[in-house]
Amino acid sequence: MIKLSLKLRTFLAALVVLVVFVPLTAFTLERAFTNSLSQSIRDQLELQTLALISEFEMQNNEVRMPQRLFDNRMNLPGSGTYAFISLNKLAAWQSASAVNWSSQPDLHRPPVGQAFFGRQSLQGNTYFQYSYTAEFADGGRIFPVTFHTLQEGRLFDQELSAFRQTLWRWLGAVAAALILVLALSLRAALNPISRLDKSIQAMEQGRIQRLDDAFPPELHKLTDSLNHLLDSEQQQRQRYHNSLGDLAHSLKTPLAVLKGLNTLPEQAQEPVSQIEHIINRQLKRAVAGAGSGLQSTQPIKPVADALLRAMDKIYQARQLNLNSDISDSACVPMDKTDLNEVLGNLLDNGCKAARSQVTVFARREANLWQLGVEDDGPGITEEQQQQLLARGQRLDTYRDGQGLGLALVADIAHAYHGELHIEPGSLGGARVFISVADDTKTPGASSESSRR
Repeated sequence: MIKLSLKLRTFLAALVVLVVFVPLTAFTLERAFTNSLSQSIRDQLELQTLALISEFEMQNNEVRMPQRLFDNRMNLPGSGTYAFISLNKLAAWQSASAVNWSSQPDLHRPPVGQAFFGRQSLQGNTYFQYSYTAEFADGGRIFPVTFHTLQEGRLFDQELSAFRQTLWRWLGAVAAALILVLALSLRAALNPISRLDKSIQAMEQGRIQRLDDAFPPELHKLTDSLNHLLDSEQQQRQRYHNSLGDLAHSLKTPLAVLKGLNTLPEQAQEPVSQIEHIINRQLKRAVAGAGSGLQSTQPIKPVADALLRAMDKIYQARQLNLNSDISDSACVPMDKTDLNEVLGNLLDNGCKAARSQVTVFARREANLWQLGVEDDGPGITEEQQQQLLARGQRLDTYRDGQGLGLALVADIAHAYHGELHIEPGSLGGARVFISVADDTKTPGASSESSRR
């Protein structure tokens, strides 16, 4: 299913209404104009017919009409307005404008006392016809006389065409103006939502700590709930850190006493050390990835540089070549403590396994950050990789303690909905890294190497 933004959905809905409304408006106005124009022509022809009736006379069964009629168009040949009189269904008279007609056309004759108005084709042209039949007496007899008035439909079609052009031109201009007003209105109406989205992004990037109150009343409940969630989450994290710190302090003191006892049997020294290691490891797991869903981003390079300097001192005797392939702009959406734990454990393992070279890297592919270390050591076999990545397997039991800390790295990756990956590296050894979703869509890292 295609996901459309709220602004686009609203705009498309209004556009559909506009697309339906404009043609319906044009159709309605055109129909109204056509009916009005037709009624106007009918009224005009009716008046001309009444004028013919007023000038009509019969003497000795002959029709007598004046040489010039009141409407000058009926006196001009081919003017487009014509008049005919039929007596007993026989042609009796035609106006001077119809001199070019070879004969009187066969026109519809309404019953006596009734009128007819319609449109029909004659001699290849379209005409409006108005006819009225009346009775006249002559010589003691009564004759039905039908008066016909015709007007070419060309003028009607021209006016209708001009009206259509004007109508669509203005409706098009109005539609364009409405679309512009609609776009501006939507932008103004949805601007608070856009500002809220930018504020949340700024919060994720650590530029602000809370949402301000400069939002419409409809969004106050949402912003208040987010601020309350942030406050609660921060307080809860602080309580976790305090409680875990107290626990660590409470447990380490008795363990230190036990380890310092001269009377402690030698066979108990190793179990006590294991207990201390397990406590430290589980405490770290408890705080791994404890950040909220609105986690601020952390720059990677400063953390990696500090760790590389520390590793350079720790493994100074081995003269390892430590490199960084991380850009200055690279930022990952992780808590700083978790970022230190991940890079610190991976670098320590890489330095233990490496022969001479270790590289820490961070790169963005699609919408994922890949953050890890590769070395030129003997590598990790596929069987070991499957064992290390299997859920429920201990990750700290291979090759001289090289796996120590991988359990914590995996836990941190899972806390951020990511994964731990192990694969052959370009240096000949292993490449161990985590993949974390980049929800903040920060610019990707460009590779730059600096020799340590």
